[in-house]
Amino acid sequence: MSDAAGNTYALLLRFTASDGTEMSIWTAQITRGAGTRPAITAKPTSQADVGVVALEYGGLSAATGSAVVDRLAQASGTTGASAASVSSGPTAPTTTPGLALGFYTDSGPRSTLTGGAGFTVRANLSGFTDMEALAEDRTVGVGAVPAASVGTSARTVWLMATVVLVPA
Repeated sequence: MSDAAGNTYALLLRFTASDGTEMSIWTAQITRGAGTRPAITAKPTSQADVGVVALEYGGLSAATGSAVVDRLAQASGTTGASAASVSSGPTAPTTTPGLALGFYTDSGPRSTLTGGAGFTVRANLSGFTDMEALAEDRTVGVGAVPAASVGTSARTVWLMATVVLVPA
């Protein structure tokens, strides 16, 4: 993953659902082009539908790669015959106050996605037939066990992750 300013991105998490839908979460310390609208390029290794959500935050650790992560949790599954709330499951207890980010994706059953309790939705790409995504966040204290969740439709193969980032 790259951007037009030349920032270096590091992969934090990648996993795949039963239908082949993949989620990957990347991070970068923005040292070039900060404050400008990024032109991000994501190149799949084979033909794929791609959805990209970019979030920018200040006040986080200047560490690179996975050193910026305090805790993470991930899950995937399929909803049953009714709409449901799905979750990454709780992280291990946090060791520092931080920012919990929730990430959701599915292969696009035209859902109306809703954010989880206690989280603020920052991006909601729902209602599409090829790819849907939602990103949400909340601050957490030491010892928290955040578990991001999203409301989605019936018979949906989904992926969900919670990533807690370390503050500066």
